[in-house]
Amino acid sequence: MYWGLSLSKVIITVYGTLREKLGWRSKEVVFKGDKITFRELLDVEPKLKSLILQGGNLIDDYIILLNGVHLQFKGGLNAVLRNGDEISIFPPGGGG
Repeated sequence: MYWGLSLSKVIITVYGTLREKLGWRSKEVVFKGDKITFRELLDVEPKLKSLILQGGNLIDDYIILLNGVHLQFKGGLNAVLRNGDEISIFPPGGGG
């Protein structure tokens, strides 16, 4: 607790080309309260948001996991994140 406010953190880890585009591999995001939605988390990380959101929707090619479970099964953009949760984001795979 900090000055009477409960602080929580979520860890975001990105892979592949996202590392170069964002300039980081893993990041802790601290927020007030005990929960935040994935949509609200993206508002805190605008560069990440611009890479994985298009027209207000998640780009299907990205694999986004919340504690190892695909985000779509947790509510998508409305998934509730709590203290200690881990987000893993994998970019589209290349091929040729």
